[in-house]
Amino acid sequence: MNNYKGFTLAEVLITLGIIGVVAAMTLPTIINNYQKQVTVNKLKKFYTVMTQAIKLEEAQNGSLEYWMTDCPDKNACFEPWYNKHLDKHIKSVLKRKANGTSTSNYEVEFADGSGFNAYAIRGTVHFFYCTEFAYCGNEKYDGRRTFLFSICKVNDNYKFVTSNCTAQTKTREELLDSCLKGNFDNADIFSQGRRHYCTRLIEYDGWEMKDDYPWIQAKQPEKED
Repeated sequence: MNNYKGFTLAEVLITLGIIGVVAAMTLPTIINNYQKQVTVNKLKKFYTVMTQAIKLEEAQNGSLEYWMTDCPDKNACFEPWYNKHLDKHIKSVLKRKANGTSTSNYEVEFADGSGFNAYAIRGTVHFFYCTEFAYCGNEKYDGRRTFLFSICKVNDNYKFVTSNCTAQTKTREELLDSCLKGNFDNADIFSQGRRHYCTRLIEYDGWEMKDDYPWIQAKQPEKED
C-alpha cells in the first residue's frame, strides 16, 4: 500500500493563522499605497489639464494676464470667466453653482469622478480639487482627498500653481511641516483639514508621495498645565 503523508489539522490551522496575521499587518499598507498612487495620478492629471487649457486660451487671446479675472472681492466672477475662457478646453460632465454656498463658488465634475470647487477674488483664483466629486467643497484641502491649486501672480506673471503662490518659494522642510500640521496662516495652530501646502509638496517631490508624506494629519498637541 502507498504511504501517503500530509499535514495535520493543527498544522493547517497554524499556517492559516500565520497567513492571516501577515495579511492583517501588510494589507493596510498595500491599500494606503494604492490610494496614494491613485490620488497622485489624479492630481497630476488635473494639473496637466488646467495647464494645457490655459496655454490653448493664451494661443487665442494672449498671455493670461490679459484675460485674468479681476474680482474686487469674493463674488460671482468665476463662473462667467471660466465658461468664457477655460470650459471650451476642458471636458466635464457637470457644471453648477456650488450647493450650500453663495454664488461665488462654482463646481465642475470630470468624467473620472474627480472635480473642483472654485472662486475668484482680487486677481487670484482658488481651486479646491477633490479626487471624488462628493468630497468637493469650499476651502477644502485636507491633503488626502481634497487639495488646493491656484492661479496667481508669481514673479509678476500669472500662473496656474499647486497650492498657492507663497508655497512656490518654500523649502521641502517647510512644505512638509505645513502639510503635516496644517494652517500656514498660523504655525502654532494645527487646523484640521486646512493643509494648504500638501499639493506643492507632492509636486516638489516629482509628483510622488514620499514615505514621509503625512497621509494622516498631525493633531494639535495638548497644552501642559
